[in-house]
Amino acid sequence: MKYGYFDNENREYVITRPDVPAPWTNYLGTEKFCTVISHNAGGYSFYNSPEYNRVTKFRPNATFDRPGHYVYLRDDETGDYWSISWQPVAKSLEEASYEVRHGLSYSKFKCEYNGITASKTLFVPKGEDAQVWDVKIKNDGDKPRTISAFSFVEFSFSHIQSDNQNHQMSLYSAGTSYKNGVIEYDLYYNTNDYEGFYYLASSFDPDSYDGQRDSFLGLYRDEANPIAVEKGRCSNHVQTCYNHCGSLHKQFVIQPGEEVRCVFVLGMGKGEGERLREKYQDFANVDAAFAGIREHWDSRCAKFSVKSPNEGLDTMINAWTLYQAETCVVWSRFASFIEVGGRTGLGYRDTAQDAISVPHSNPEMTRKRLVDLLRGQVKAGYGLHLFDPDWFDPEKADVEPSKSPTVVPTPSDEDKIHGIEDTCSDDHLWLIPTICKYVTETGEEGFFDEVIPYADGGDATVYEHMKAALDFSAEYVGQTGICKGLRADWNDCLNLGGGESSMVSFLHFWALQEFISLAKHRGKTDDVEKYTIMAANVREACEAHLWDGEGEWYIRGLTKNGDKIGTAQQTEGRIHLESNTLAVLSGLASQERGEKAMDAVDENLFSEFGLHLNAPSFATPNDDIGFVTRVYQGVKENGAIFSHPNPWAWVAEAKLGRGDRAMKFYDALNPYNQNDMIDTRIAEPYSYVQFIMGRDHENHGRANHPWLTGTSGWAYFAVTNFILGVQTGFDGLTVDPCIPTDWPGFEVNREWRGATYQIKVENPDGVSKGVKSLLLNGEAIEGAIPAQAEGTVNQVTVVLG
Repeated sequence: MKYGYFDNENREYVITRPDVPAPWTNYLGTEKFCTVISHNAGGYSFYNSPEYNRVTKFRPNATFDRPGHYVYLRDDETGDYWSISWQPVAKSLEEASYEVRHGLSYSKFKCEYNGITASKTLFVPKGEDAQVWDVKIKNDGDKPRTISAFSFVEFSFSHIQSDNQNHQMSLYSAGTSYKNGVIEYDLYYNTNDYEGFYYLASSFDPDSYDGQRDSFLGLYRDEANPIAVEKGRCSNHVQTCYNHCGSLHKQFVIQPGEEVRCVFVLGMGKGEGERLREKYQDFANVDAAFAGIREHWDSRCAKFSVKSPNEGLDTMINAWTLYQAETCVVWSRFASFIEVGGRTGLGYRDTAQDAISVPHSNPEMTRKRLVDLLRGQVKAGYGLHLFDPDWFDPEKADVEPSKSPTVVPTPSDEDKIHGIEDTCSDDHLWLIPTICKYVTETGEEGFFDEVIPYADGGDATVYEHMKAALDFSAEYVGQTGICKGLRADWNDCLNLGGGESSMVSFLHFWALQEFISLAKHRGKTDDVEKYTIMAANVREACEAHLWDGEGEWYIRGLTKNGDKIGTAQQTEGRIHLESNTLAVLSGLASQERGEKAMDAVDENLFSEFGLHLNAPSFATPNDDIGFVTRVYQGVKENGAIFSHPNPWAWVAEAKLGRGDRAMKFYDALNPYNQNDMIDTRIAEPYSYVQFIMGRDHENHGRANHPWLTGTSGWAYFAVTNFILGVQTGFDGLTVDPCIPTDWPGFEVNREWRGATYQIKVENPDGVSKGVKSLLLNGEAIEGAIPAQAEGTVNQVTVVLG
């Protein structure tokens, strides 16, 4: 079944049928104020943290996405009412038509019903901690109509999300008031007049209002049939205690062909409601604010754009994959319809990988995230997984390490490794390539010399932080010389304890290659020698102990008892995606072994929905391997199509020079290609998901946990840097694609360090890889393209062969 289509000109996904099998969501906000909104206007808003500054309430784990940010319309002559979004009133689709346009940081809702066309555009203006609802109501008939409009949001009765479920006293420590078109909501126990003070304002002078949820909805009713809308008037009821809402009502008499417009503003801060109410009474300011959002994304998307023979790739890379990757960098993993703010912090490995994808479009946030992570690194070299939210408050970020906010976990010096439950063996290593990518993108060489404190005291330059990470992995190895698994590696359910992780050793090798290039660039000859020897030792250990000769692939690791995981002789978990892809991606595997390993991946792990994480699924619990053996077969880490490492396979095939295989793997996972199979996929077709049910599960192909997944960043990074082959390096900009043999070529527009590069790649011989010639502004050059002068537009022609 098909429920909508991609509008590439406007960078929107258009939902033409609202009865999709799951909420399809979007993210509004690019700075501190954020709303997670569904195609039915369900969702919630928060400021900075979805756990600690909740503005509106949301009920997770329900069969529908409520409450939300709604506008009801009522025909005051007949008493008939509906909502501009299909839900919550849900008029029959035979009577009413609905359209939703999810765009980059905005969503538009449109309804045509009974001679009235109404629309509602939701967005968060740049520079404001507020959400604007731009509402338009048009009379399509030939007689005047009397239409009432009612807004509705349910305020969070505590700024802390957990209190919304276990509230107790928070019900009695908040209240609403009304004045001059503004409903104000005060979390009385909060001494901060900004973060503890929310409001809903309107551009009009309301005819009635409600600040009490039960007064608006009525007893034994819900958002589908609120008593206030049914009666045609709110109760003008505000008070302290209990549950609170924001509803502002206005009656309009609309002449035939006339369109009326009004604005609602949801936000935070004492006095801010009155200020923004006055500002947005001038609709020109609303239009300018919306134009600012469009300009924001126009600028970001212009940093890299592609025109290729693959429409799905172009659609995703030019808008949706970058948009999703930026969303992950800004909002991490804790604000979605799956994770609704029950915790706050940054996953170390997730954030480090997210950041590698967007230094060209969002260098400021990339840098901030790198500093956040470096501050969370301990002197021993590894990273701490979660932080207290104050850690990320810029006003509190420069305190002395001894006075730094609480960090979890806080191990003692003698117990920082052995027995610690919260240390992951891979986290710190992802920092190395991301830091290098940030500097090659921005040219900020001084970042390597910036002094940043460790989480457990003391400080070091960024360059020294990187060395500490590499040294940690070199020190904590098992008997075979392979990195220890510790609590887990990238796979949180592979809990090897005293065992060894091949994936981490391959990751260590990749990080070493990146660092050696950096050390050469900086003239650090002693470090070049030291880490080249270290890399050689890693390669020797991996090739000696991790290659499974019978299966002709790389094993996943060893248990604490020395048993191998992922061999041809095993009946469960015989082959794994992470170890084989990273062996090639890192540059450790030879061409011969790399091809054999990836052939095995294709033969054993490929499906029309993407690559499985492992196969066959584990069916026998084995705690020496980890919790993965206790997960249902075909689900998440146990035999599902876990999306995040799929792009590693695209990179691996590109590095092997096999563009047809790389594109085969890319097309299988690309959500764009599943737009006409939604009854199988369920999730939205513009967002990568965390995992897709594997072939060992009855719901094979069902996509789960959209939006906040490292897949988006890696998908963007893999396509732009390795398939399209446009990479920044210490020596300049390199163009070395690996494409399908049937591509005649492609074009890329790339902005780098203030200059524009219009790249045209030609493939007359139908090859996948190999640069025959390169012209820069008509002159032949070899190797990397040097950075050109700011403001220049440069023509780059690449011929493959």
